[in-house]
Amino acid sequence: MKVHVVVTDDKGNVFEGEAALVAISAGSRTRRKSSTKTTGPSRDKLDFSLPERAFIKRHAKGLKGPQKLTVLVARLANGKTGEAVSFKAIEKAWNRMTEPMGGKFNAAYTTRAKERGWLSSPKTAFYALRSGWEEALGEK
Repeated sequence: MKVHVVVTDDKGNVFEGEAALVAISAGSRTRRKSSTKTTGPSRDKLDFSLPERAFIKRHAKGLKGPQKLTVLVARLANGKTGEAVSFKAIEKAWNRMTEPMGGKFNAAYTTRAKERGWLSSPKTAFYALRSGWEEALGEK
């Protein structure tokens, strides 16, 4: 059964959405995961003027390492394809934000992002966005 839910918080903000509910037996205490996938924040409007940490928290949440790396390079390059960003700058920015990035920087992410065609390496120890890098955000 599908339901439409409208919730108002203490500050007067209104939230609404739809959910699919599944009937369970009265004795069952197990929770079931929803079959519908929830989506994160809108990734169609990237605000490169945000501070690095806010940008990463907004646009890289729920992504895997190579995807997070691509989002970080996008922020450091202000979304411009072909603009080279040094490996040291990437590593330094990543390690300043270990909580939203999911731990220390792993250099293998650069190889995986290049294999997927999101990044290129125009010269040694520099990385640049390629056209189509937005696929890393989970959209095709």
